Amino acid sequence: MTLDPRLPALRALILKDQIELVQGAQEMARAIHERHQGAVRGLVFYGSAMRQGEFADKMYDFYVIVDRYKSVYGSGLKRFGSWLLPPGVHFLQITYPDGRRLRSKYSIVSEKAFHRRSRGGAFESMLWARFAQPSVVVSEDPQVYADLIDTLALSCVHFSNQIRPLMSGMTDPLSPWVRGLSESYRTELRPERPDARAREIVARFEARYRKLSEILFAGELQTPPRPGRITSALCQARWIMRRIVGKPMGALRVLKAAATFDAGLDYILEKVESHSGVRLEVTEAERRRPLLHAPSLAWRLYRAGAFR
Repeated sequence: MTLDPRLPALRALILKDQIELVQGAQEMARAIHERHQGAVRGLVFYGSAMRQGEFADKMYDFYVIVDRYKSVYGSGLKRFGSWLLPPGVHFLQITYPDGRRLRSKYSIVSEKAFHRRSRGGAFESMLWARFAQPSVVVSEDPQVYADLIDTLALSCVHFSNQIRPLMSGMTDPLSPWVRGLSESYRTELRPERPDARAREIVARFEARYRKLSEILFAGELQTPPRPGRITSALCQARWIMRRIVGKPMGALRVLKAAATFDAGLDYILEKVESHSGVRLEVTEAERRRPLLHAPSLAWRLYRAGAFR
């Protein structure tokens, strides 16, 4: 396999993203390790708590990289569901005697699946677009840590390849990333306006994204590329397909999460409502066996307009 000559520069940039976890995130990382003893290979801390730092009652977001799903779920339906439609989503809350509360929503994915999907092996942009954004790797194993850093770097490479045909006429080094993140957010169930959210993220890490453009687009922004009509049309078609596929897949993941997410189906449906404004009433049978009823729940949400 040929080594991408840009990888050393990308590694260096990703390593600059690595910061010491705030105290709450450190405590939550330890608690996740304790909950899944022996299975955790590494963690990737991301999201608003990573970007904004420590403050009260924040939800800490992690991707938890495990050796294999069997180590976490055994041989049952949860293991199959996580393999078929990764990741598995969990909730963890720590309440201290003084009333202080820490909460985490974390996603479990196997080491093999994380590397493959984040490096571009998935059609959906969920992982490779997310980890082209700043995140923090946690692992005591030097090789696991290095592999995760490389995967974050290669996420940036794949993301840049998926947005390059959309760059016609762009000269601002931040514009490709705003456009790319906007396209990615449009494939997900999100309450925010995609363009505004993308601009906010890129503005917060402006120096980083300028450097990414310098590494990945080199002189292309001085002499904007003119992709052929077919290349441009295919790229746009792929992003349209990601929207068509992404929202229903996101809905299925949300409903699958009800089987593993320790806060339960009601919490999941509250999240769907906050994202879409659609409220769904469920029966006790659906609440007891959310994974079994996931297809019908997803269809009802779709019919109600939750995934537009």
